[in-house]
Amino acid sequence: MSEVEDDFIAPSPTLEETFYILSKRNAVYRVKLSEKGLCMIKEVNGNVKTETIALEDIIGCRCMRSKRFDQKCIWHPTTRKGNLKVVDENSADWDESDVSAYLYIYAYVLKKGKVKSKKRERIVITLRFRSYDRYEDNMKEAQKWKVTIKYYMDCTLQRCHPSSFYNPEKTSLLGDAKVLFILNPKSGVGKARETFQNKVVPLLTEGDLNYDLHVTRHAHDARNIVRTQNMWQYMGGVVVIGGDGILYEVINGLMERPDWESLFSELKLGVIPCGSGNGLAKSVSYAFSEPYDHSPILVSTLNVVRGMSTPL
Repeated sequence: MSEVEDDFIAPSPTLEETFYILSKRNAVYRVKLSEKGLCMIKEVNGNVKTETIALEDIIGCRCMRSKRFDQKCIWHPTTRKGNLKVVDENSADWDESDVSAYLYIYAYVLKKGKVKSKKRERIVITLRFRSYDRYEDNMKEAQKWKVTIKYYMDCTLQRCHPSSFYNPEKTSLLGDAKVLFILNPKSGVGKARETFQNKVVPLLTEGDLNYDLHVTRHAHDARNIVRTQNMWQYMGGVVVIGGDGILYEVINGLMERPDWESLFSELKLGVIPCGSGNGLAKSVSYAFSEPYDHSPILVSTLNVVRGMSTPL
């Protein structure tokens, strides 16, 4: 059984739906999606609480089918770690009697406070669609929300009018543009590879980023790679995992190319800090008023996933 493809579904100007919490009676979430953001209105026994997730805080969303779950599991926008297990579409490990489709929205919300206490906090919003008797129909509804969310995410990033910018084949904020990550395994006291797998890859997966990874094997390897390879395939950018040293090595390699001038006008460079000198990563984050000091790797990776860039 396959999912409904995004390119069969057009984005909607506004979406609004009512969701219920299984474990609580008289508890309702009214969720509204528009170009202003994802607004969630919680109503419990006459009490109303409203929360809005800004579109610029959302990095991606996925439509999935779930495994059989405990009846105590809560299906609603939540930051809690419940006992839900999500399974792949081709897995035989799901509950065949459950025709629901689930939309998972990944956001990193800026928690404001004093300058040094600001931080990005991960929130996973889970919406369950089960209005229809067939899984395919429920999945189509979930896909409609997914497509519209990504449509508005694109518009927010590009700062353009919604009607002038939309590509239904795009899966991430960078679209099909591939990113090349160059990792120096000796950075971060030899833990750069572990840092990438544990802290960076999960965000790339949530953002559905298209990327290649090259792990350097010897001195000047990064320089040789960018000097000799077809770098035009990496219009999503070249991102180093290490310190400023490997970034300068990449810049030197690019400068040795015959097409360096035209390439520099198109190619974005980034860094996820794992070295002793991380000045550039800090400067980029500060340019967007991001709380770099609290979580440098998280903030720098979010900058990459969201396609944020600033002139050098």
